[in-house]
Amino acid sequence: MDKCKRLALSSALYLALFMGAMIVLLPIFWMVITACKQPGKAFEFKFWPKPTVLQGACLPLATVPQDGSAAFTLEYDPALYPKMPFARQVTAAGEFNGWDKTKTPLQFDGQVWRITLTQLKPLKYEYKFVVNDTNWTPDRARDPEGDGNSVIVLQPGENANKVLADQTKLVGNRLQFQINRPQAKILQIRLASQKDVIPLTQDAKGIWCGEAEIKPEDKLEYSIEQPQTFSEAWHELYTLNNFKKIIAAPDFPFGRFFFNSLIVASLSGLLTVILCTMAGYAFAKKDFFLKGTLFMILMSTMMIPGMIFMVPQYAIVTNLDWINTYMGMIVPHLANIFGLFLLRQHISIIPHSLFEAAIIDGASEWQIFRYIVIPQSFPIMVTLFLMTFVSQWGNFLWQLIVNTPDSDCRTLPVGLALFKGQYAQDWEVIMAGSCFSILPIAFLFLIAQRYFIEGMTKGAIKE
Repeated sequence: MDKCKRLALSSALYLALFMGAMIVLLPIFWMVITACKQPGKAFEFKFWPKPTVLQGACLPLATVPQDGSAAFTLEYDPALYPKMPFARQVTAAGEFNGWDKTKTPLQFDGQVWRITLTQLKPLKYEYKFVVNDTNWTPDRARDPEGDGNSVIVLQPGENANKVLADQTKLVGNRLQFQINRPQAKILQIRLASQKDVIPLTQDAKGIWCGEAEIKPEDKLEYSIEQPQTFSEAWHELYTLNNFKKIIAAPDFPFGRFFFNSLIVASLSGLLTVILCTMAGYAFAKKDFFLKGTLFMILMSTMMIPGMIFMVPQYAIVTNLDWINTYMGMIVPHLANIFGLFLLRQHISIIPHSLFEAAIIDGASEWQIFRYIVIPQSFPIMVTLFLMTFVSQWGNFLWQLIVNTPDSDCRTLPVGLALFKGQYAQDWEVIMAGSCFSILPIAFLFLIAQRYFIEGMTKGAIKE
């Protein structure tokens, strides 16, 4: 009976620990999943592909005004343009606006850029999209393989948006539409002014047809469910192009940013450990004038918020001409009072008899520091190095302040901010860069794991 109770308690304990670990690691899992999602799907609460794809929209109807003009909807889906830079602004230029790239800006709805052109004459128009005011590209939704201008042909009262239908015409005050999707299941098509779903029929060719009376203010709401294979559904939701994009982006020198972060974090951690170990040894085992008072003054500075130091630190760095240099990013953060306290407390418990024996044997201060202090404090030194490394690896504000936008010393957190556009942020690519940024930290923790265990299990040294 006691064995069953112990087994039940052990199982409950392991289950609680597992659930706690999952909760702690949930942000990392979310980051990795987001990094693998297709553009525009970062905030969709969807993780497993479905066997069908559901498409829906609410579009204004093409009407026939007195002058016989027509309407047309243009859409720029970033997923169709993997080689294009991240879109901060998209416009349409063509024969309908005299090829002026500033007259027809598209609006971003969180997934695609869209605009509905009205009052167009029933003519043939050539056009292109302009991304970020410099990159001209055809409409890949209508011309996937073409390199020239895309073409639209409008008839009076026709909405030529192929996403919705092959033909949508307004005859008098009745809407006639034909949707050429034989494998599709039409869930609903309704008008904004009507509660009932528009009745549909499917002919022998699989074309869905319907007709309804409309009003000028009506909008057409539709939802289409279409079967797809698991592979198609998986690639519709997930992709590895985000990782390729962040490595191959011409405006994002990922290798340089990664190297800068590695240099700054490594040197900061190493120099901090050296200074704190020396200072901790002096405060723990040496006697000098105002030792206790000086230590209390240093400890009291930990109560001052770090933001207060930022302005004087920046003034000093500027006067020393350390802007856009490694010195400006590393030196101001070497005075780690917590590290000093950590090393001082650990070194103070090392038996003084070891130091006395070394002095009797003729050991110098450097030999005492090297053969007694460092070996006995090594697990704590590794811990302080990792804490400093992680802090400096993710430091964004200070590295942003001491580097100009064109600096070659920018670190990875600052570089990732380049993917922030004027109207939107490419969260999938930012998460891909964040995945790369955690690799050195995870590698260091795996290497230093045994030193953590040694530091926790190491017993006191007997005299």
